Amino acid sequence: VERLTQEVLVLREKVAIAESRRQEATGNRKQQLLLMLEGLVAERNRLNEALQAERQLYGSLVKFHTHPDSAARDHALQVELEGVHELRGQLEEALGRSLECLSRLETQGTIGGGEQERVRVLPQHAF
Repeated sequence: VERLTQEVLVLREKVAIAESRRQEATGNRKQQLLLMLEGLVAERNRLNEALQAERQLYGSLVKFHTHPDSAARDHALQVELEGVHELRGQLEEALGRSLECLSRLETQGTIGGGEQERVRVLPQHAF
């Protein structure tokens, strides 16, 4: 009986150690995912700010473009408008990639199992 009791105690200790390691690993993974998520949210906010600034600049350039003083100025403004339009496309693509990455992280957090928190980040576009 003593030998069996000792074996049960050893097994309980091993189970407790394994459970502790599993919880620690889950906690570390959760912390890593949350840090990545925070970074992506910050990046999304910066991209939204850049899109908003681009939108305001684009609107100003369009207004300015409707009242040209010379042909050279008209051409320079057209080039600027095209550059801004290209920048907007790049920003929108980067924002889309960030949102996809956030979505994947959210899915990984949910699929990772256990009692991980579910974080929902909704897209917030500046346009």
